[in-house]
Amino acid sequence: MATTWLLGPHHAIVLTILTASFSQVHLFPQGVRRADWRLVLALVGGIYLGVAVGTYVFVSLAPATLAPILGALVLVIVAMDRTDAIRRLGRIVDLNARPTATGLSVVSGFVGTVSGGGGIYFLAPFLKHMCPTPVGFRSTSLVLSGIFMAGRVTFIAIAGLIDRQLLVEAVLLLPAVLLGGWVGGRWFRRADTSRFFAALSLMLLVGAVLLIGKGLLA
Repeated sequence: MATTWLLGPHHAIVLTILTASFSQVHLFPQGVRRADWRLVLALVGGIYLGVAVGTYVFVSLAPATLAPILGALVLVIVAMDRTDAIRRLGRIVDLNARPTATGLSVVSGFVGTVSGGGGIYFLAPFLKHMCPTPVGFRSTSLVLSGIFMAGRVTFIAIAGLIDRQLLVEAVLLLPAVLLGGWVGGRWFRRADTSRFFAALSLMLLVGAVLLIGKGLLA
């Protein structure tokens, strides 16, 4: 999200997609054993539908429009988490029902694709409710992230957004991504539940403010 200041939102987002996809080779196996696979399978179809529609919108948006949209969407996600919106929603609808999971997954795939912030960010409050332990949340998020990134790469490739320069840039960034994943994994094992979710919200909030600032200054 911060690199949109340097590269522009379209370049930064496509580069992030490629780099994050490479990193999934390292991260995906960490989530396989403890992920909630019943929940994963319930969300996959909706996520891919949202990614397909979101890719079309992403390609169509002008850079000056895309950055503030990304920031605003991430702010909504943080607000949902901090206000416990998903738990409140659970008083009205059955969060375990298939239509609810499908609807949230479609919106997640669409929002994550348009914003570049990642569909899992939008699903984070829902996953936090469905997977209340940090281990379950992290494992399910890693598996869904891998599935989500595979879909995004497929659709942006179909849209013709991947070129040789982006592939070279992604490979050059890979060592930093792997180092970040290693450091993050070690920190996760030491963090308690409240610190883990607070850090996630803070990270998203800072990124959102940077993106909205870029949009206002453009």
